[in-house]
Amino acid sequence: MRNFYKHFTIIAALMASHGGVLAQGANNYPSRPISVIVPMSAGGTADLLARNLVPLLTEKLGQSVVVDNRVGANGAIGEEIFSRAKPDGYTLMLESTSIATNPWMSNLSYDARKAFTPSILIAAVPLVLVVNNNVNAQSAKEFIALAKASPGQLNYSSWGNGSIGQFAGEIFKSATKTNITHVPYKSTAQALSDTLAGQVDAMFPTLPLVLQQLGAGKIRALALASSVRSPLAPEIPTMAEVGVPGVEVETWFGIFLPAGTPDNIVDKINQTTQGILNTPSVRAQLEKQGFRIIGGSRADFSKYYLSEITRYGRIVKEANLKSND
Repeated sequence: MRNFYKHFTIIAALMASHGGVLAQGANNYPSRPISVIVPMSAGGTADLLARNLVPLLTEKLGQSVVVDNRVGANGAIGEEIFSRAKPDGYTLMLESTSIATNPWMSNLSYDARKAFTPSILIAAVPLVLVVNNNVNAQSAKEFIALAKASPGQLNYSSWGNGSIGQFAGEIFKSATKTNITHVPYKSTAQALSDTLAGQVDAMFPTLPLVLQQLGAGKIRALALASSVRSPLAPEIPTMAEVGVPGVEVETWFGIFLPAGTPDNIVDKINQTTQGILNTPSVRAQLEKQGFRIIGGSRADFSKYYLSEITRYGRIVKEANLKSND
């Protein structure tokens, strides 16, 4: 019994010491550079948002903040790396809706509900149905008619199994009762490149990703997966307007920290980012790029994040989607 109390005292002292180190580090946070893991490819929508915010975070936090792209498996590779990061606030993750779909589409080494601490929901963007210029369809109705006339002959690309691009495609197929083949890629850039080149017929990218290509006439937009038209591209009708109600798909983006990160660090990232989003010039810049600014408390984001995991699990079951494994 004496040895038990001796060992217990040692363990308690170690735990108190560890807690003291964390608390001290949290109070001085940040005191060195911060890395932001972006589990998507450079040039994608998440990367675009990160590179808008990182210079401003560097300015506000007084330490260098750098983007670390970790690509693959619809973000699951970057998420897995992030799940092993120290909970000290020096590794953040800016991730999209993929973090809510991956638990249902991949065999993960981490529990997405427990491994990450949501800090702030930054923004969301609608997805848009686009086709390359070789597709003989000038409207969504013509594209649907073409798909019904040739079941399984048309295809669409996405940035991976379980990506929101695939979910949009499957929801569209279900709503239109069409058979369009899914072609998954390892990155958004690859999926868009082959769609532009005519190797793939269609795609459901985020609107900001294709604004430049649309303006240059390199690709054609048929319908926006949103309840309202976008002020950036008011000529694109919504799915409901072209006779396909219920196809409203957007992808959101938020900042996460590893589970166990001290609350004051999570709060500081939330408050700093919220301050950036509240800056009129920043809001105008992001809105010009197609982002709908959200922001809010970490509690709101946590609740929303868990509800999104549940929602996509229901969609996977209803659409009978198959996992990657």
